[in-house]
Amino acid sequence: MTDNGQPPKQLAEKYGGFEYMLRNALAEALANIPRHDWHPKISLHLQAFNIMMAEFPDISQLDDASSATEENSMWMEVLSKYLEHLVLEHPLVRIIGLGFGHQLVARAFGGKVVHDKHHAEFGITKFKLTNEGTGILSPFDHDTEWSLQQAHTDYVCDMPLPVEGDAWQSLGGNEKCPIQGLTLHYPTEAPPLPSSVKSSSYVAFDVEDIVTGASGPMPVRSAHVLTLQGHPEYNAAVMRDLLSHLRETGTLNETDYESALSSINEEQRNLDTAKILLAMLGMEPATAELDPVN
Repeated sequence: MTDNGQPPKQLAEKYGGFEYMLRNALAEALANIPRHDWHPKISLHLQAFNIMMAEFPDISQLDDASSATEENSMWMEVLSKYLEHLVLEHPLVRIIGLGFGHQLVARAFGGKVVHDKHHAEFGITKFKLTNEGTGILSPFDHDTEWSLQQAHTDYVCDMPLPVEGDAWQSLGGNEKCPIQGLTLHYPTEAPPLPSSVKSSSYVAFDVEDIVTGASGPMPVRSAHVLTLQGHPEYNAAVMRDLLSHLRETGTLNETDYESALSSINEEQRNLDTAKILLAMLGMEPATAELDPVN
């Protein structure tokens, strides 16, 4: 993952950096994904790269930063070019953007991000899913609403431009933040074969089998890029401490602080979201209880 900043010192000392929060969220999701005995055993390895120190990874997951995406800082321009390079030249590399990462991906591909305190969201935030959002985030239950912890004063107000003719899709939105997530798809149900792109040996297919009832490609398997304004890596405890910090530093007034604080224990879909992120990378659940006959 690319580490585009660190949480406030008191949060980092208590919970670790963003990479630790994300690792914990994905590890919990991994432990809750049903798998057949014959499925490959998967272990989770997450390595953080500090973009502000000019470290760049081969596989990208973008997490939050304190810098606004409206700013034209050098590291942000370099990261935007790097994202373009990954998408166009290394199509088998999946890109996931969370929080600031959502904004940065949109900005890198021609979307508009603005700073507006009237569009700020803190605490549990609900938003309506588009048909695309339901298909990606809730392929089994077909939910039409989603909720995640959020903490942002910048927001994506215009969609990014198509990439080589392929349009971005919105996952959903609400009145304050009309674009809560984005996807850019491969032209097929799952990634192309490495031999066709000559850029990676990575293959992630779960092949459907009528006899075993194994999972075929979930809709998210066709996602090349997926972003969310919300934070599946934030739990209620993290959010409570973050809100306290934002009140102490004057980012939140007392009214907004109390309103956000009252929401943090409401239903949040962080576990479900983390499962979807893993499914995008090939960790799909078993869809039947049968295992192959020896």
